Amino acid sequence: MIEFISTFDGPPISVHASIRGMAIYLDAFAVIELAKDDQKRRQRFLDTLHSGAGVLFSVSMVAELSRLPSHAIELVRSFLNDIGPHWYPVELDATKVVNREKDLSREGAACLSTQFINDYFRIRMQDLAPRPIISLSDDFARLGPVLDWVTPQRDSIRKGTYDMDDALIKKISGYRSQHELDSSWLDRTFPELSYDSVPPATFVYVSLIRSLILEAKGYQLKKNDGLDFCHTVIGSAFANVATLDKQWKRRVANLPKPNRAAPVFCANELDAMVDLLESEVKIMRDTQALGMSAR
Repeated sequence: MIEFISTFDGPPISVHASIRGMAIYLDAFAVIELAKDDQKRRQRFLDTLHSGAGVLFSVSMVAELSRLPSHAIELVRSFLNDIGPHWYPVELDATKVVNREKDLSREGAACLSTQFINDYFRIRMQDLAPRPIISLSDDFARLGPVLDWVTPQRDSIRKGTYDMDDALIKKISGYRSQHELDSSWLDRTFPELSYDSVPPATFVYVSLIRSLILEAKGYQLKKNDGLDFCHTVIGSAFANVATLDKQWKRRVANLPKPNRAAPVFCANELDAMVDLLESEVKIMRDTQALGMSAR
């Protein structure tokens, strides 16, 4: 959840980002589908957010959504606004997150994108500057306006994602060559990890790299796989529920077990995802109510 708070004894405005309740990682396809009023699924999803959940949100998702036709953008904008402050800004680059995990002990802190928060606050203040008084209510933190200020940066963000694709393809190709030259190289360099032996993003990152090396001959990496790799690391490591495409869902399902990676849902499974969210949020709220009554 994002909160902008006016203070008297520190900076004029402080920003608090937290994950309260269930964390949900949505790929762009899920945002588009959930924005539709499909058998009240949209409202059911939004109700779970306001009852005890939050969306993990990255600038890459906004760049993808900003390429939609105008009628679809307005539908998505409305949906993003309805999310309100129930979102948490996450990094685009999974490598950065893994490097941060070495130094940060608080789970979730490694994936926080402070640049996204700072850019968001600066642009929102510019948007509202003509007003004599700016309210820092929940309405201030809505996500719809992000579609407008990301659009001019779309090309540079797209170039960054292309660079991710190239980097991952070259990296896996080189690793595969090493593996074919020396069969013991893989276990020395990317040993199979247990979930509790390393931080969560590191576990997913290393396990996925190992998987991609082993399947490199049968599956050729393609456009957007660099970005999808990052989506998969961050979504499955830090969320309680994630949406990804079928190939990446398969890879998460094949991570070494036991683990606590997020259950993953594909495009045709969004109804099942909303069912799960409703059930889990209800359990969470009932547990909290029992705890309160026992005091």
